[in-house]
Amino acid sequence: MLLPLAIAFIAMPLFAVAKAQNPAVAVARAAAPAEPATKAFPFPTELHTLPNGLRIVLVPYDSPGLVAYYTLMRVGSRNEPEKGRSGYAHFFEHMMFRGTRAHPGKEYNETVTKLGLNTNAFTDFDMTVYHLYGPAKALPTIIDYEGDRFQNLFYDEAGFKTEAGAILGEYAKSASNPEELLFEKVLDTAYEKHTYKHTVIGFLDDVKAMPGGFTYSREFFKRYYTPDNATIVIVGDFDKAATLARIEKAYGGWQGKVDPARIPSEPKQMKSTRAQIKWATPTLPRLTIVWHAPSAGDLTSAATENLLNAYLFGPTSRLYQTYVLDKQLVDSLDPAYYDHRDPFLFGVLLRVKDAKNLKTVEQAVLKDVNALARGQVDVKRMNAVRSNLKYGNIMGLDKADSLAVLLATTTTLTGDIDYVNQLYARIEQLKPADLSTFVRKNLLNLNRTTVTLVSAAAAGKPAARGGGAR
Repeated sequence: MLLPLAIAFIAMPLFAVAKAQNPAVAVARAAAPAEPATKAFPFPTELHTLPNGLRIVLVPYDSPGLVAYYTLMRVGSRNEPEKGRSGYAHFFEHMMFRGTRAHPGKEYNETVTKLGLNTNAFTDFDMTVYHLYGPAKALPTIIDYEGDRFQNLFYDEAGFKTEAGAILGEYAKSASNPEELLFEKVLDTAYEKHTYKHTVIGFLDDVKAMPGGFTYSREFFKRYYTPDNATIVIVGDFDKAATLARIEKAYGGWQGKVDPARIPSEPKQMKSTRAQIKWATPTLPRLTIVWHAPSAGDLTSAATENLLNAYLFGPTSRLYQTYVLDKQLVDSLDPAYYDHRDPFLFGVLLRVKDAKNLKTVEQAVLKDVNALARGQVDVKRMNAVRSNLKYGNIMGLDKADSLAVLLATTTTLTGDIDYVNQLYARIEQLKPADLSTFVRKNLLNLNRTTVTLVSAAAAGKPAARGGGAR
């Protein structure tokens, strides 16, 4: 499945947000917290690498009779720089279920169903992930079938065109959701050259042209579906020696080396940008404010962004308490940041109850950003948010499937299977001044993109203007 664009836009998949506390603002005067006693991912992991570059992560976990099997391919819509070729990473998520000559798609589906397995896949900007979860006794079959389809995927031109048509239908369905279209507009407005300019499903014109891309699809698969670009994560109840031996047999013959296309660098944004969408039918107005921010590879910045995200826009924030709960001008307020391989966007999505309040709400967001830039940090709330991020994450690790998806989605960022622990350890070390420094450096007016969505009847009203942090 394609991750819903609006959900991907507003979600923090690794973190919960802090419970409501006093949102009063105070000047920061606190020392950095001590080193964490408990890791964010407190389970032992083993990493094995085959001669062909395939990596296998084993995580024994107390889930009697159950196992999760995730295959991470480090290819997503980020890897689509060729003009007219967006959407192919998502396309292969679909095509992989068409099977091979040895195990056609129908047989594959019948087999996993008979074995009681839950199977699916998802595509995002930086990854495509295939996953199965169910009875541990099915693991030998899982390994054999997955090894076969990742090496021997088979589809003809007719099947390719059929699936391309289905993806066009998926685009049309997504475009009926205001927040999906809003996210598309945000990316297209905020980016000039980088491939984050297009959504995971791709530009509409490229999706329409996809039926003619059969030959190119073969090249794309050969370029990215290679063993050295894959990581298998197995969590649950399994025998390590037997599992490794079976994987070596099933995947040892997988050949190829990843040959990624060059991703263009995004130039520095030199002035604020603004766009508006006129929605044909009645709907609540939306306001999105985002700034360009560093990538997950910059660990200190990533830690700051994750903490700041919840601090500024989570349910304990002044914005949420004032405009969602007290004044009730805003229907929903959602942080708009999650980690990416390359520099992405940091910001917020607000659903406003009346278009006449868009200016007021926008100015309120910028006011709180400017307050942080001036060093005004509520230390007590910052520490509460920090604690909730960590322990909310740990509480979510309650089954093998949850562990596997966390490892897969965080490993793709830098290739390090311990990334999630490194990130949380850095979050623990942040001082209040780090939040203010980050805001002063990154949340600038010239680095800001603002997009609104309003019903056509309200679209003619003047848009709000204001400055960011200075």
